[in-house]
Amino acid sequence: MLEDILQLRIVTTEGMSESESLKLIEQLECAELAQKRFIEGSISFEDYLDILELCEVDIDDYLEIVEENLEGEKILL
Repeated sequence: MLEDILQLRIVTTEGMSESESLKLIEQLECAELAQKRFIEGSISFEDYLDILELCEVDIDDYLEIVEENLEGEKILL
């Protein structure tokens, strides 16, 4: 359930170069590793967000999505 709330995605555009695609994949791998560590309790939420920021995730947009996901989970519970 927590993985669903904290879901990560990459957005691609038509005509992206191979190097741009590889960079996005590396960023997603980094972010997914941080997510796994956070869910396991190895790092704090603040550290998780710091790592996402290093992976060039827009934290404000990400937190809005997490909030929407939390609201959706309340409805399902």
